[in-house]
Amino acid sequence: MLIKMLLPAPHLPLLQLRGGSILGSAAAASASMTDTALQAPITQVGLYLGTFMSSLSGCITAGTKEMDMVGCIIVGLVTAAGGGTIRDVVLNRPPFWVQYHEHLHLSIWTSIITFLIWPAIVASGFKDTHLTFLWSDALAMAASTVIGTHIGLEETGNWMIAVLAGTCTAIFGGIGRDLLCQEPPRALYAERSMYATPAVFGAMSYALLQLLKKRLPELPDWVLVVVPFALTLSLRAAAWTYRLALPHWARKRKSFMFGADDRFEIRIKSEKLGEPEVPTPSELIQKVVLGKKGKQPLP
Repeated sequence: MLIKMLLPAPHLPLLQLRGGSILGSAAAASASMTDTALQAPITQVGLYLGTFMSSLSGCITAGTKEMDMVGCIIVGLVTAAGGGTIRDVVLNRPPFWVQYHEHLHLSIWTSIITFLIWPAIVASGFKDTHLTFLWSDALAMAASTVIGTHIGLEETGNWMIAVLAGTCTAIFGGIGRDLLCQEPPRALYAERSMYATPAVFGAMSYALLQLLKKRLPELPDWVLVVVPFALTLSLRAAAWTYRLALPHWARKRKSFMFGADDRFEIRIKSEKLGEPEVPTPSELIQKVVLGKKGKQPLP
C-alpha cells in the first residue's frame, strides 16, 4: 500500500504532480517542453528527488532543534512544498498538492522515516559533517529550479517571470524551514556561502535553453533538464566548498570622538573566502580511518 501511495498515478502527467499544467494557454504551448521530455525518466527522477531531498533536509534541521515527530513532519512538508505553493499562489493557480497528493505522501513518509532512523545512523558511528544536509538541500534546489522555471514559462511565456518562478520554487521552502527552526534564512543571510545565486543562474539557463530550442529544434530534450540541473547543483557545491559569497553591507565602527552615525562599506561577508565550509574528502577519509578521537591525524 505504501508503495502505491509513493508511485505516481500512471494516467497523470508528471508535471501536474508538482503544479504543472499540460492543458495550458497558447503561451504555454510555445514555452513548454515536449511531451517526450515531460515523461522522460530523468524528469520523473528530478520531480521526486526534489520532494524527497527537501523533506530530508527539513527533517534533519528540525530534529537538530529537538522538535518532536510532528514538528519534523511539518518542517519537512514546508521545505518540500513551500516554494511551489508560493509560486502557484503568485501565478494565480491552486497549490499543486491540493489535487495531487503523491508528493505529500512522499514528504510525510520521508520525514517519519528520517525522524526514526537518523539518530540511530549517527549513533552507529556515522559522522554528521553537515554534508548530508548540504547535498540533500542542493539536490532539492536544483530539481525545484528546473520545474519552477518550466511552470513559469508554461503559464506566462515571459522569461523574467519564469526565472522568478524558478527561484521562488527553489529557495522559499528553505526560507520557511529556517524561519520555523529560528535560524537566519540562508537564502537571505548567506554568511558562509551564496545560496540563492545558483538557483538564479540555473533558472536563467533553462529559460535561455528554451529560447535556443525554438531556433534549434534538433536540440535534445534531455539537455533542457540536465544542463540547468547540473549548473545549479555545481554552483551550490562550489559555493560551500570554497565559501563563495556575494558582497554585503558591512558596518563600520562609530567615531567615539565626534559621535558620527553608523556607516557602511561593501565587502565580502565571509572572512574565510576560499576555505572549505565542510571537511574536504581527504579530511573525511582521515576521520574514518582514525575512528576514535584523540589520535594524531594521518600524514
